[in-house]
Amino acid sequence: MSEQTNVVKARRPKTKTWSRFGNLGRKPNEYEVVTHDMNHTISFATPLEMGPDVHGNVWLKRHRDEIPLKVADWNAFRDPDQMTYRKYTVVQDQQETYVDGLLAEFTSKNSDGALSEAAVDLLSEVFTPSRYLGHGLQMLSAYVQQLAPSSYIGNAAVFQTADQLRRVQITAYRTKQLSETFPARNFGTVERRVWEQCAAWQPLRELLEKLLLAYDWHEAFVGTQLVLKPIADRITLHQFAKAARANNDELDALIADNLFKDAERSRRWTAACARFLIAGGDGNRAALLEALARWRSLGEAAIDGGAALLTTHGGDAQAVAADARADWAALIAAAGLEADG
Repeated sequence: MSEQTNVVKARRPKTKTWSRFGNLGRKPNEYEVVTHDMNHTISFATPLEMGPDVHGNVWLKRHRDEIPLKVADWNAFRDPDQMTYRKYTVVQDQQETYVDGLLAEFTSKNSDGALSEAAVDLLSEVFTPSRYLGHGLQMLSAYVQQLAPSSYIGNAAVFQTADQLRRVQITAYRTKQLSETFPARNFGTVERRVWEQCAAWQPLRELLEKLLLAYDWHEAFVGTQLVLKPIADRITLHQFAKAARANNDELDALIADNLFKDAERSRRWTAACARFLIAGGDGNRAALLEALARWRSLGEAAIDGGAALLTTHGGDAQAVAADARADWAALIAAAGLEADG
């Protein structure tokens, strides 16, 4: 009898506990397996080597561990898209194939040569200088990722960082194409002056540059994800596409539409993360609202400046601004941060 019992025990399959994932009550999926504990800075005890007094650990302690947001389990957040590196490369390979096809098709038709003066003006004042905006958003996204309190949040931010690099690359490619078609317009050499001196760009630039000095993680998250990025994306991608079409520039409208898909994914994880933070602690919503209030006036100015930027050569600035404000309000509501009452 005892021998039979031992045989049964020996044949019984072992159950894997997956204890490092907490109390999931199930086997983790692929997204969780490849995301959990990926970021080497997420440990709140000794995140970096060489002891607690090195600059990196002091920085993390001050600007991440001691912020007012408190969550019992940071690893409980989930990206709505459950993006992994494998999934991201597949999705973006498809998007790049689409853009490459657009460029090949429209170049074969010499579509740039048929652009109107108004279309070229729009490209030189909005589209090609936006690579500075894209690079700034790339740096901000990377900071949100680097100080993220969990790998689930950090990975969502790092894919957003890659999105911004993609935007810079595509913008730079188009800038080179335009410089060859319109050598007298100095595409590729005048964008920095436009970015730094064009009055309509300055509110967006001010917001971006002040955010580069927002070191506390929750300030960087709110200012980047809930203020600058959604406003900038709505105006310089979504509304730009409309303006480009109004000037019969279908190529750049389609490119902007494609880049806006990345922006929509960013909005999904941002709203989900904000709701996660609110649910994670009693004082978290108040802390997020306080941070939002500190960036709101700069966001309002960025909307007005962006609307003026798009409508310099015609169009309705009030309509552009109203659309951006409505879209911003929708994101804030989705994030659970709409005004009380």
